[in-house]
Amino acid sequence: MTPHSAHEIYPSEAELSASGSRVMSLRLKINLVFSALTFLLFAILIVVEVVATRNSVGEEMEASGRIATQLLTRISSFYAHNDLPELVNFLRDTGRVRANDIRLYDQSDHLLYQSPPSIYKAGRNAPEWYAALVAPPDNERVIQLPNARLVIQTNPTRAVLDGWDNLLDILFAELTLFLLADLLILWLVGRWLEPLEKVQQGLRELGQGDHKVRLPPLAGKEAGEMGRAFNRMAQAVEENIQVRQASAEAQARLDAQRDFTKLLHARIEEERAALALELHDELGQSLTAIRSIAKSLMQHPTVAGSPIEQHATMLFDTAGMTSDAMHRMIPRLRPIKLEGMGLVDAVRDLLTQSQQNNPNLRLDLAVSGELSDIDDGLELTAYRIVQEAVTNIIRHAQASRAHVTIEVREGQLHLSIADNGIGAQTLKRDGHYGVRGMQERAESHGGMIEFKPSSEGGLEVQAIFPLKQSSQESGKE
Repeated sequence: MTPHSAHEIYPSEAELSASGSRVMSLRLKINLVFSALTFLLFAILIVVEVVATRNSVGEEMEASGRIATQLLTRISSFYAHNDLPELVNFLRDTGRVRANDIRLYDQSDHLLYQSPPSIYKAGRNAPEWYAALVAPPDNERVIQLPNARLVIQTNPTRAVLDGWDNLLDILFAELTLFLLADLLILWLVGRWLEPLEKVQQGLRELGQGDHKVRLPPLAGKEAGEMGRAFNRMAQAVEENIQVRQASAEAQARLDAQRDFTKLLHARIEEERAALALELHDELGQSLTAIRSIAKSLMQHPTVAGSPIEQHATMLFDTAGMTSDAMHRMIPRLRPIKLEGMGLVDAVRDLLTQSQQNNPNLRLDLAVSGELSDIDDGLELTAYRIVQEAVTNIIRHAQASRAHVTIEVREGQLHLSIADNGIGAQTLKRDGHYGVRGMQERAESHGGMIEFKPSSEGGLEVQAIFPLKQSSQESGKE
């Protein structure tokens, strides 16, 4: 997998702002929904009004035309039998019959009479598209007289104009109502969404790193609970940040202490190595020279058989014992075999020498796993822990048997030193720092050490160290 930058994983604030600007706000959504519902209501009312006007105009034209036809049929028949000019005079005196256009023709189709135009809302007409929607089909009735022809044709223009005026009044009232309702809804939505805007502002400040932001008490049941939940969340976030900061600082101090401990043990090992070299080169040569001088004195003719020979012999023996003690001390200062033999062989050599010096104690070693990839620093730390544990068994445990286990499994180095002795009443003794030294060595390599009763009744020391990734991969290869 390729590493990703923080910009690829987390969107920037500019990207969040740009994406937020492309999304409609809740207030705009509510206003759009209200406007859509209002326009839909308007459309429904207009359709209902148009249909009602169309039905009304149709019924009025039908009734008006039927009545006018019945009356004019009887009256025209009476006048037509007597005198046609009298019929014309009657029609002129009668004037315009509403919603009807009346025309009188003689036998030669000469127009004798035509009703005057309506003076009701004269000079105005409804739009043609509206008239086409509500006006009924043309209805023309013809009354055939003995010597003339009377034509009655319905004229719905005035009724259509009334319907158009009513529709305009309705639209004006609805538009006024819509504007007032929209202003009211806008004000109410602003009041209702004000707590949400405060929550949004708080979240924005929290996202910008202000973890001390808190919301004031918000009006309303739901908004108040939301504000309290936000404050609890912000408090938890702030406490979590503080805990994480404290944990990071503690981890930094622990890492620094671990590095210092590792460096300290490295310098101690360097000093031990230098001291071992000095003992081997300087003191060893001096002791060898003393033994040579003492031996020369012992072999000198003037010294043989005299009291000086006895002192020379004592000097020779003392120098030899001191040299032997020094050579036993050098491996403790610097495990020379660890450099050339590795951890397992060095521990095996340590156990062999310890058993030779303590015949009543049997020491066993068990090894499992691949140990060839352990770095030198961890090998030395593991060796020192085994060395200290074995030394404590010899000095304090009164044990007859001890078992050492070195194992590598699941990417970790496991050490176990167990005995069947009397156990440990306490791990802390005044003037003794072996246990503390083992703990510090384990922690310096990121490991852990535990002291517990062994299955055989004595004490068991368990240490676990994580191996480096490179070592694990090398082991797998």
